[in-house]
Amino acid sequence: MHGARPSSALTRAVLGVTVLNFLFFSAYLFFFPTLPFFIERLGGAESEIGLLIGTSSLAALASRPFIGWLVDTAGRKPVLVGGLALFTLNCLLYNLVRDPLAIFPLRLLTGASLATFITAASTYVSDVAPSDRRGEALSYYGMANSLAFAVGPALGGWIIHADAFAGFDAALTSRAGWLAGARTGELHFTSLFLVAAAIALAALLLAATFAESKPPGAAVRRLRLGDLFARVAAFPAAVNFTSSFVFASMVTFMPLFARDHGVGNPGQLFVVYAAAVIGVRLAVGRFLDRVPRAAAILPSILVLAASMPLLASAHAPGQLYAAAGLYGLGAGVFQPAMMAFLVDRTPLGERGRAMSTFTLGNDLGLSIGAFVLGGVVEAAGARVAFAVAGAVALGGAALFAAGVRAGRSHTAAREAAETAA
Repeated sequence: MHGARPSSALTRAVLGVTVLNFLFFSAYLFFFPTLPFFIERLGGAESEIGLLIGTSSLAALASRPFIGWLVDTAGRKPVLVGGLALFTLNCLLYNLVRDPLAIFPLRLLTGASLATFITAASTYVSDVAPSDRRGEALSYYGMANSLAFAVGPALGGWIIHADAFAGFDAALTSRAGWLAGARTGELHFTSLFLVAAAIALAALLLAATFAESKPPGAAVRRLRLGDLFARVAAFPAAVNFTSSFVFASMVTFMPLFARDHGVGNPGQLFVVYAAAVIGVRLAVGRFLDRVPRAAAILPSILVLAASMPLLASAHAPGQLYAAAGLYGLGAGVFQPAMMAFLVDRTPLGERGRAMSTFTLGNDLGLSIGAFVLGGVVEAAGARVAFAVAGAVALGGAALFAAGVRAGRSHTAAREAAETAA
């Protein structure tokens, strides 16, 4: 951490995968503020919205361990390209939906393609990031997600409402009444799905130009149960679960809650969130490699937790924007610091499985969060659901503090034993 530092953390390879990350998530995030309305227009209830949105995380949960093994054996690039091809197809298939039930298999496909992309891309950037500026490089890589949050949700919300797409959407749906957009009234979902597919295709073409980053000589091994998970990533994945549980409340129920409290385009809340993430990463990204990882991670989890009671008590758009911004400040530090915390402890040959295990925490947090909070919303309302999410985040902070303390005690005991010997 303290040796000679290269001229820039943003090398050509890091820049390439960062742009790729932006393109993919811009298209993926089209669905965050729009899918609840799509399900609602097709006749889905609030509990079904939570169920269907959470389904994608279950698919990611089931597929990610195998993807991690594949990334470590077949290579980063082929898995990356395959995931992007799957997502492009997925965007197009949404135009075949006729009722809420038909969304279920597509959400499974969404989850599988998301798991494939995230595992391969995060492993790739971990490979190519300069080792002594890893935290900074991962911060820049993660900033692409933030920029995508600034673009994707707002652009998706604009597309389904914009008059500019009315003629195009009407022309398609009038000729092909089986398109999903024909069943959603004045909202232009056919255009939304086609634009998302076009961006995903552009990302696929970019990924095809990448060089493979898998270590030379790494042999393809027979798949064994032990190859599906990385023990080193279990603790970071558990902490990641609590962060993603909070995020589930944001992406699943905040759009409808915001609409009911005066926010015309809920995608604008994600713009505020993204601006906060970008701002904090520009401010502190270069310092992530100069302080202990825990000094960045623990305060960031506490900030995530604090955003939830603010959201739960909101009655006006300004309070909603403040909650989204506060959440962004916490998320902007947590994700790159937590990834660096993991990569610091992971051998190069295990990074695919480690990233797979780590992001299982995302999948579990998003899926369980959407299911559990969907039931809470039905029973007690969105405000109580946001408060529950905040309590889970506080649990994550306590878990991380206890884990770091236990790790330090173990290290001290081992060093004392070695000294005595």
